Amino acid sequence: AEVVSRSVARMAVLVDDLLTYAREGAPVREVSRVPLASVVDDTVAEFSATAAARGLVLEGGASAAPDGREPEVDGDRVAIRQATANLVANAVRLAPEGSTVRVAAGVEAPWAWIAVDDAGPGVPPEHREHVFERFWRGDRQRARAEGRSGLGLAIVRQIAESHGGEARLMANDRGGSTFTLWLPLAASSRHGPPTPARGTPATARP
Repeated sequence: AEVVSRSVARMAVLVDDLLTYAREGAPVREVSRVPLASVVDDTVAEFSATAAARGLVLEGGASAAPDGREPEVDGDRVAIRQATANLVANAVRLAPEGSTVRVAAGVEAPWAWIAVDDAGPGVPPEHREHVFERFWRGDRQRARAEGRSGLGLAIVRQIAESHGGEARLMANDRGGSTFTLWLPLAASSRHGPPTPARGTPATARP
């Protein structure tokens, strides 16, 4: 019965992820002004209890650009929220007990960004270019045992690209990873067309 239950749970996760991935392959559904600060706040509130149960501190914050522009984008709030949740879920699952997971949002015009920063265990350099691929899982045996589909980060990338942005992974100075979701700054706050995003924001700390 336990084996069947675990199998059903794994298949449920896989089906949910496949449906999300299929939906996000289509154009953005509902475009509205999305303040990334509220996305950060909502995500931190959702995962705070899970983080505390694992002995983690979950911090969140957002900052405006020096000229006062807030981190806002024109996009699908539900999708952007899903991408952020996927990144935080991974960090909370993998970060070592007693460490801090940080979720931040900010502006590096003409981009707005959300970054999730953890203290480990990090991603080996040879795996970093693969983490956003469909069905890629670093530890396949552990992933199967935990019911993970290997689609969470692929969904993050698809959501970013459907908004004209991109998802990036960089190692950080805490021995962990910083995942960054780069999105074009809201049209009313942008000066000129977007330029290619680069790595980790200089201010990716709450």
